[in-house]
Amino acid sequence: MPDRQGRRVSIDRAGRVEAGGGASHACIVHNISAAGACLLLPEAEEVPETFTLSLDPGDDRWACRVVWRRIGEVGVAFA
Repeated sequence: MPDRQGRRVSIDRAGRVEAGGGASHACIVHNISAAGACLLLPEAEEVPETFTLSLDPGDDRWACRVVWRRIGEVGVAFA
């Protein structure tokens, strides 16, 4: 796993991975920093390399790129 930039804060908050073509996946934002986040979702292998992450409820949105994957987890950097 790459070195993290910035301190991660555990939030365990509902979110949504929004990809092109209207595809989306519910997720849990396990932790977050100014540079990226760790997302928990069963279909981690289906998440595209770039996407938009949003938090539920709220208007917070981030453009993301995948930096690592594990079964049920995706690590992302904010673009």
